[in-house]
Order: sequence, then C-alpha cells, then structure tokens
Amino acid sequence: MILIADMHEIDLLKLDFKLLLALRALLEEQNVTRAGERVGLSQSATSHALSRLRAVFHDPLLVRSGQDMLTTPRAEALLEPLQAILLGIEHLIQPLAFDPKTAQGTIHIASSDYTTCVILPSVVKRIEQEAPHLNLVCQHWSSDSFDFLRDGTLDLGFAALSILQDRQFQFQELFTEDFVCVVRAAHPVLEQGLTLESFVAYSHALVSIPQSSKSYIDTALETLGMQRRVMLKVAHFFAAPLIVAQSNLILLTPRRVAMLFAQFADLAMLESPIKMQDYSYGQIWHPRHQYDLQHLWLRKLVADETQKL
Repeated sequence: MILIADMHEIDLLKLDFKLLLALRALLEEQNVTRAGERVGLSQSATSHALSRLRAVFHDPLLVRSGQDMLTTPRAEALLEPLQAILLGIEHLIQPLAFDPKTAQGTIHIASSDYTTCVILPSVVKRIEQEAPHLNLVCQHWSSDSFDFLRDGTLDLGFAALSILQDRQFQFQELFTEDFVCVVRAAHPVLEQGLTLESFVAYSHALVSIPQSSKSYIDTALETLGMQRRVMLKVAHFFAAPLIVAQSNLILLTPRRVAMLFAQFADLAMLESPIKMQDYSYGQIWHPRHQYDLQHLWLRKLVADETQKL
C-alpha cells in the first residue's frame, strides 16, 4: 500500500497547470493540432505533452482510428472532473470585483422573439442604467446555439428548458409559462363563450417553428375526433397578435405574450378549452461562465427582472 501511495504522489508532482490545460484541450478536441492551437503550443510540443500525460496516467488517453483520434475509457472518465477542477482554478484567480458602471464590451445572447418581446425590455433598461458602457447583441435561437455557447460565440441563451438535453450546460429556471387564447376585442365568440365546439368552429392562427412536429393541441383534438382549421401560420410571436386583432382568427399563445400585446392592441384573452401543458422557461450558459463575475451579475439581473413578469 505504501508503494502505491508513493507512486501516486510522484505522478501528481509531474502535473502542472499548463499540462492540465493541454489535457483538457486534447480530450475536448481529440486532435493534437487543434488542441495545441487552443493552448498556444506547437504540434510537436503538444505531442510531447500527450506523451507526458500518457506516462502520468499509465493510459494512452487518445488512440488513432483511421484519420481520427478517439478517447479511451480512462480519458472519458477524466474529462468531467478535469473541467470542474480547471473551472475552480479559474474562479480562484479571476478578479475579486466587478463594477458594472465601468465595464465595457459586448454581451451576446440567443433567444426567440418571445424573449425579445417579453424579457428584454426590462433587462435592457436595467443594463442601460447600471452598465452604461456594455452593449448587447441578440440573435435568434437556432439549432446551432448550443455550439455557439460551447465555443464562446454566445454568452447566454434563453429557451424552453425542455430542449436542454446536454448536461454540460448550466441553467436557471426563470418562470413557468402557460397558454391562453387571444381574439380581437369584438370577436363574436366573446358573446357565446369559448367552448370546445366554438374553438374549432373558428379559424386559427399558429406561430409555427420550422420543421416542428404536430402541435400538442392538434394531437389532443384528434383524440377527440375533432380538427381545427389553421388559416394562418407565421414564424414570429410578434406578428401574430397584431394580425389576430384585425381578424376573426383565434390564437393560442403564451400568457405573457398575450398580456403584453393586450396593452397595445384591442385583444381579449380567454382560457383554452383544452388544457395545454405548462413549460419551464430559463436562461442557459456554458460552465466556463459559471463563476465569471460579469456573467453572475447579468444572470442575477435577468432573474430579478423576470420575477416581475
């Protein structure tokens, strides 16, 4: 037992911070050239670092398979604790203070127009007041957004948390959203009441995500032997309520969108005759930002503002 303990102690002495950074880059990139570029090493220096790491861990870590390199089971087991250790070290050595009044730079976020309409107005107001030199760039949430969060192109994302399947991302639930029906203020359905029969009797507008599957409500109607006519499909939450305000269409939309547009258009809100499943909405970020002081400030600001919605 003493010999084994001594061997482990010697191995630990061979590990320095730069070698740990090289190890993370090698395991994440699975490519010697790209790993070297990430940590500022030449290809030969990175290969030498890999040789040292293999000796320390008594494992090849990366093995060649055709033109690619694959991680060994030992390497896969190392990656998650290694990332946590390096994040902790980065937290240890980062500046101890963040002053939003003097902070400069650009925050990059991804969201749907739902977030742009519902969350951003009050968030931007606070940023303008507390961090007058920070800029904000908002791009549409897409299938690439997770990759952009990984590589640092994006700082923060806003989305329904049901899409969050990759556990390497951190997240915070901001609120739970439900659905209501929206019609124009003088819609004839307001006189008779919105029943299941009147719901399917009128045409509908639908905010449709490209290539999405059949909506929950249409599936529910099919089980009841009923079908609605979707007369209009649009890609944005922003447009749908304004169109509905000028027509006899019914729109099923998140409650916070309905409440927002009811302030600017002649709209009435009605409870849906079919109960829709509520969903959690939140902010998502990569673990590299977990302890970043500017990021902590931003996430708290967002959380504070969404509590008022």
